[in-house]
Amino acid sequence: MKNVLDNLKKFNARYAPWISLALGVLARALSREGVDFAPRAVAILALAWLLPVAGARWLRPPAEGVAEARVRRFLRTARPTVTVLLYKNVLFFLVPIWFGSAHWSSFNIVFPLVLAAMALFSCFARRYHEVVIDRPKVRELWTSVILFAALVPATAVVAFTSPRTSIVISALLAAAVAWLALAPSKNLLSRKGVFAIARVSLPAAALLGLAAPLFPPVPMVCYHHGVGTAVVGRELFGQATHFPRGTARVYAWFAVALPKRDRQQVAFQWYHEGVPIGAPARAMVEGGRKEGFRTSMAHSLPALGSWRVDLLTGRSSQLIGRSSFEIDP
Repeated sequence: MKNVLDNLKKFNARYAPWISLALGVLARALSREGVDFAPRAVAILALAWLLPVAGARWLRPPAEGVAEARVRRFLRTARPTVTVLLYKNVLFFLVPIWFGSAHWSSFNIVFPLVLAAMALFSCFARRYHEVVIDRPKVRELWTSVILFAALVPATAVVAFTSPRTSIVISALLAAAVAWLALAPSKNLLSRKGVFAIARVSLPAAALLGLAAPLFPPVPMVCYHHGVGTAVVGRELFGQATHFPRGTARVYAWFAVALPKRDRQQVAFQWYHEGVPIGAPARAMVEGGRKEGFRTSMAHSLPALGSWRVDLLTGRSSQLIGRSSFEIDP
């Protein structure tokens, strides 16, 4: 038993994070399959959250001088390693999922960077145990962040909600779970406990809902984008980044991927020299297509100077894709 546990710890420390990261990168490359995996990631995370709770209740160390069954001793000593392994698997899987929807030129890259930093820190086993796993309050806060990151794509896959609604629901559930894990057992089923959950989860959901534009539009992904002089059969022609003065019409073209059977509103916002031009133009995109849903919008006789086109989610204004071009003299 001890040799098995030692080998499990060595394998976990050496290979598990990289295997999880590879799975996440593969899932992002095959986004439709990867995003559809999100509900299972939530289930794995729930198991990782329950293990310490169950272990503290049923796998307590025996009293001094009392013999302990080998199987029970193995389960008690293996529990922390398995918990860390599950956390790592979910976290390393989520990092490329969130990076796939983010843009380095936008503030929405911050949250994926936070997840990446958490994943990197989890590789330092001893420090990770001391700072996170062995401290219940820190562990539950850590878990709630991972749970939020897993629930956002899972909600979109299961309920076909808009990006902002997914964020609100995920924040609500993650905050409630964190409170339930830390609250005294006697308060959980009382009226006071219900109001306490509401006081914690509702403000968190409202705050993150208002901050939705700062998050990537997970699980929406812009696979291809460009600017050209024509769109025929949903394909872009005359693609370039510089166009001569007097160009009759310029098309902004985006290929967007969503979960299967999902349908979302998007908005095209044009900028000239950094200043928004007119109100956003609305369109609908649908999920489940291998090549992504290709959508475009045209602007007639663009003026001289630098131009930018942002494709945003319809209600939460989260950045999906961005293209830039110049009109030269």
